[in-house]
Amino acid sequence: MKATDTQIEAEQQATQEQSSSPLAYLAEISQTQGDISSMLDENTLTQIGADAIRDYEIDDEDRGEWLKTAEKSLKIAAQEKISPPKDAPSYRRSYSSFPILTTAALQFRARAYPAICKSGDMVKVKVIGSDRGRPQVGPDGQPLVSLAGQAMPLQQAQMILQQAAQQQPPQEAGPDGQPAPAPELPQPEPLWQIAPGAKQKRADRVGQYLNIYLEYRVSGWERDTDKLLTQLPIIGCGFRKMRWDAAEGRLKPSYVPGMNLVVPSATVTLDDTPRATEKLEGTFPFKIKERMNSGFYRKVELANTNDDKEHPRLLLEQHCLLDLDGDGVDEPYIVTLDHETQKVLRIEADFDEDDVVLADDDQTVVRVKRRSYYVKYGFLPDPKGGFYDIGFGHLLHGEGSEEGGIGDIINTIIRQALDAAAAQIAGGGWVAAGLRLQGSNRNETMRWNPGEYKTVNATGAALKDGIVERTFPQLPPFMFNLLDLMLGAAKDVTSVKDIVTGEASNNGPVGTTLALLEQGLQFFTAIYKGIYLSAGEEFSLMRDNLAAYGGEEAAADYMNVLDDPEADFEKDFTDTDTDIKPVSDPSSVTNMQKMAKAQFMMAQLGGGLDDLEIRKFSMEVAGIPDIDRFLPKGGGQPDPVALAQVRKLASEADLNTARSGEAQARGMKIVQELAHQIGESDGYAQGPGVGV
Repeated sequence: MKATDTQIEAEQQATQEQSSSPLAYLAEISQTQGDISSMLDENTLTQIGADAIRDYEIDDEDRGEWLKTAEKSLKIAAQEKISPPKDAPSYRRSYSSFPILTTAALQFRARAYPAICKSGDMVKVKVIGSDRGRPQVGPDGQPLVSLAGQAMPLQQAQMILQQAAQQQPPQEAGPDGQPAPAPELPQPEPLWQIAPGAKQKRADRVGQYLNIYLEYRVSGWERDTDKLLTQLPIIGCGFRKMRWDAAEGRLKPSYVPGMNLVVPSATVTLDDTPRATEKLEGTFPFKIKERMNSGFYRKVELANTNDDKEHPRLLLEQHCLLDLDGDGVDEPYIVTLDHETQKVLRIEADFDEDDVVLADDDQTVVRVKRRSYYVKYGFLPDPKGGFYDIGFGHLLHGEGSEEGGIGDIINTIIRQALDAAAAQIAGGGWVAAGLRLQGSNRNETMRWNPGEYKTVNATGAALKDGIVERTFPQLPPFMFNLLDLMLGAAKDVTSVKDIVTGEASNNGPVGTTLALLEQGLQFFTAIYKGIYLSAGEEFSLMRDNLAAYGGEEAAADYMNVLDDPEADFEKDFTDTDTDIKPVSDPSSVTNMQKMAKAQFMMAQLGGGLDDLEIRKFSMEVAGIPDIDRFLPKGGGQPDPVALAQVRKLASEADLNTARSGEAQARGMKIVQELAHQIGESDGYAQGPGVGV
């Protein structure tokens, strides 16, 4: 009993110390890997779960109109069968949808997917600023150079060369009677803290590795990109989640549809939102149990209200702000909970100790920075300024309305025409009460199969006089004019033109066709630029995750993949003078546009540019594989006469080289003696590696 009392007192004392030192509590939380829910009592966890569900439902309701249109647009784009309402009139039988939205989405995906997902060439690292190098400087701020193997200021090197020139001995005649060449003095070579072009070399290394990592170390990225580019033009918004999996030791990017990430309606960017809730739909109970057994989730009982024990549950992963240390400053956490029971499954700290920003007294917490996980991809900005961008579905089918958009008007006209045609084909009318068709005074409906005749107890004249066909009004011509008008407007909105889809006449001049094609693609080009900006953010986030969590394993993989002695994972991935961008040109979204650029470059052959590079560029644009096979390699049998002339010139050159070498050695000796004397007195005789 005494041991129990002692333990309780120790826990109470620890709790008091914890509350009196928020910094110590924050440090403990930030250093705790994985779930920290065990550090909280059950009442606190219950309150956190209830607050998270309440906030999620408020945010989800605020975006109700956007969500309703997005769900409706996905059904229309997929040509999903629409069931008529229960109270629909009997003549309403057609609920087909004209595939203008489907065509627009497929056209966008067909252009964007191959432009972004280029195998082995998706990421390009661009150098920001100058790459002309940074020279080494001495204590006096003067740039250092290397002369005769010693580091010294440039002015001192120039002085040494002047003195060496004055001490040169008089020239004497050589064995052949010709005057010996004057000694060639060595020239000073600049010493670099960062050599010219070093940034670009590092950028090329990082870009090469990121392409390999994206294609061979990350599974599912390209498939998720395909889904993103398919849904984006329909609903207008999608997200890429970039998170490091500590258990597997690798990056796990995933696509999050726009409908599955819920934020407050007043959110402008993901950086300033107070919370973001991801809907983890389709999580099976057996998966939840596996994570509980492994310790990833805490063990709780989740009541099942469905007859199917393995019916998937809706889990929520909410990135939110909580004040668990009680200092009045919220900290970022990731709370995972079950939607139906509101029970918390996991709480993870979303910050490190370095993310805690303190005031000048180094004791007061000002704020706690959080990490970034999501990158937003948008199609068209919401004209009303909302967070969720809009797609073709919102433009064609209205926001939250069943009918009223351009696409809905088109569908209504087509459905009315089909219903009218079906009514005319079915027929109908009136039968006189006194007309007996089947005997026993029965006047019942009669139906025929094709080619069938029926015998009735009535004469032809009686049938003619006793049966009257109901007349059906024809659709007025203005309905078809309206349909043409709406179809044209829909094609203008979605940029689905004959010239863009490849169905236009090819009788016009090539230049005119290319000009029309470029004009028709201006709409798509503007959207692509926004996608490229988001892709650049995604690749930058991928680089940051590798730099922060890759560790020795990523560093070893970096060296093995590149086989470059200059490759240094830590240095290459931590410097911030580079920018990550997709490699494709957002203004070149068709092969015709790319070929037009290649033709322009081919016209520059012989104009002073590198002809070999021009030809190589043109072949790359044309998609020719194994270009090196076609590039000139030299070789062949040399001309004997030319070979003899070369040998003669080589002999003369050898003689001149020997003379020059002798003279250069004399000059080097003079310079070394002077440099050593002056260097010892000025402190620059340590060699060219000083300051590196």
